[in-house]
Amino acid sequence: MFKMNENKVRGMLDRAFNGEGAIIGALGPTGAIEGAICLLITSFWYSDEFCLEELYSFVFPQYRKSENAKDLITFAKRCSTELNIPLVIGVVSNIRTQAKVGLYARQLSDPVGAYFAYNMPKREASEPTQEDRH
Repeated sequence: MFKMNENKVRGMLDRAFNGEGAIIGALGPTGAIEGAICLLITSFWYSDEFCLEELYSFVFPQYRKSENAKDLITFAKRCSTELNIPLVIGVVSNIRTQAKVGLYARQLSDPVGAYFAYNMPKREASEPTQEDRH
């Protein structure tokens, strides 16, 4: 929904790579990532209680008919259980939103809230480049 800032993304990924409160789970054989999820150990602005917040979950288009999306959710649930903190996953997208919400509802629970946007530019989905696939 918003344009990506590569430096901000790299900074967040560095938190996971440096063991600074973020976790990345990836699927696929060595050297061929099929999907990934990034989880952040954080708290809501009004609380001191920690939660595990999903920042992104992505499966490459050619693997979307697999169980990869469910496997990423299972990974996130396992992290939540092992850390003993709640998992918070949301859908902030205007592309196939209902399908994504349905997947999470089947794998987790009924939604506990909703996001609404006003005056938001509608963006088309961009397919990963050949470079993104490697």
